[in-house]
Amino acid sequence: MKGFLTMSILLPLLVGGNDLTPQRHHPRIEDCPFPVDPNLVEGRLLGWVRVELGKELIHTRTWYDPNGDLAKVEIVRGPDGVKLVNKPKTASYTIFWTPRQVMTTAIVVRVTDDPRSGKPMSDTGTILVQVVPRGQRVAPKAKGCGGPP
Repeated sequence: MKGFLTMSILLPLLVGGNDLTPQRHHPRIEDCPFPVDPNLVEGRLLGWVRVELGKELIHTRTWYDPNGDLAKVEIVRGPDGVKLVNKPKTASYTIFWTPRQVMTTAIVVRVTDDPRSGKPMSDTGTILVQVVPRGQRVAPKAKGCGGPP
């Protein structure tokens, strides 16, 4: 049986100093509901999720580009076996991963804007993942766990 977690959070793509870009309140590492090494975070902290050992993590996020350009998404760093499916037409991507051991890890993702003219710009963010033993409660108790506070 697969675990399923889907989230839709805006990842603002840095495309200049446009004041019309919606600003998101990103979570603070101090508010993470499980112990985590701050050195795991690269770029922005986008959120955190919990998943049971052996269950598939399916995590969907969206980004915002005020010009509507297509973007390339890639995993910069992550645990073995993590996969990413880019869906540029819907400005989203989905991460798939089945953990094989209890751990706390990070998945670092980079979104790169490829404008019709001008230089490409990118934004990097980190999703912290806590893998818990089977049967342990994975529903968040802390406000903001797995998403914006």
